[in-house]
Amino acid sequence: MTDWKRILPAVAPRARADVVAALIAADDRIAAAEISTPLRLAHFLAQMATESGDFTRLEEDLFYSAERLCQVWPKRFPTLAAAKPYARNPKALAEKVYGGRMGNVKPGDGWRYRGGGLMQNTGRANYRAAGFEADPDRLRTPAGAIAAALTFWTDNGCNALADADDVEALRRRINGGDNGLPECRAYLAKAKAALRTIPAQAKLKALRYPVGNVDGDHGDRTTGAVQLLQKKAGLPVTGELDDDTVAALDTAEALPVPAKDANLAQSRTVQGAGVAGSFGFAEVAQSVSELKDQAESAQAQISAGTVFGFVMGALIVAGAAYALYARWDDAGRPVPDILARRFPRPAGARA
Repeated sequence: MTDWKRILPAVAPRARADVVAALIAADDRIAAAEISTPLRLAHFLAQMATESGDFTRLEEDLFYSAERLCQVWPKRFPTLAAAKPYARNPKALAEKVYGGRMGNVKPGDGWRYRGGGLMQNTGRANYRAAGFEADPDRLRTPAGAIAAALTFWTDNGCNALADADDVEALRRRINGGDNGLPECRAYLAKAKAALRTIPAQAKLKALRYPVGNVDGDHGDRTTGAVQLLQKKAGLPVTGELDDDTVAALDTAEALPVPAKDANLAQSRTVQGAGVAGSFGFAEVAQSVSELKDQAESAQAQISAGTVFGFVMGALIVAGAAYALYARWDDAGRPVPDILARRFPRPAGARA
């Protein structure tokens, strides 16, 4: 299953929530279209993000000024006088530029079948090919947009072009030219990075490497975790997720829990972690790195501005602080009298 919730923010941070939800729901259909390798997924995401403006637009914006019309369609609008009747008049403009072509044969077809969906299908013929001729408005919904994009991708042999890593040929196949090619290249680079980094971060975190957040950002913490893995695997220590490093992740063993932490299994460290149970405070007690993760989580919860977020953030901070206090005490270090009286050693804790 593709981790859309993490991949999309890394590729297109402005993506609409309803589009993200629709992509998650369509995961099986995307796989059925054989968009299943990282390279194919990267190209699919890059092309859709380019056409839909960072996954924010599911229908063509035809609200142009006269000056802009002369720039976009110079042959149709060679002068400002020719453009002014269609300036900021989307329906009239759609009829002017799309009427009588791309399968549009009836009055109003230009507007009815204006650019829509993630691939910006345009014209009655393209809506018909996508299966939305009878209900064009549905193509401009998130679910319909994804369905139309998958149909176009499959019918036009886009997987083969993605396998060849030919972004220019894909751009021409989808857009009819090189319009948006620089943006598409930038999206493609981000998609490739996210599709390599996010699964690696998830594996490193499962192996107890201090990787930080699983977010596709190959920052200092991820670089440090990768370097540690490379050192243990006998690979060149570069901090980069090259093919050998990614392969080593599949056979790597989890980092051991330090003995001093294992000896605290029955101590107040675990009990302190239990203040909020399922919030993962045991991980806070295991390493300073994990404590930072929990503190960041607390900050995120508090900044949400809700009572629930404030309470959860307070619990996280309280649990983390108590866990660290317990570790200090269990290690035999002196504890101020006021803390010793306030937090006496519970029955059953290690002496």
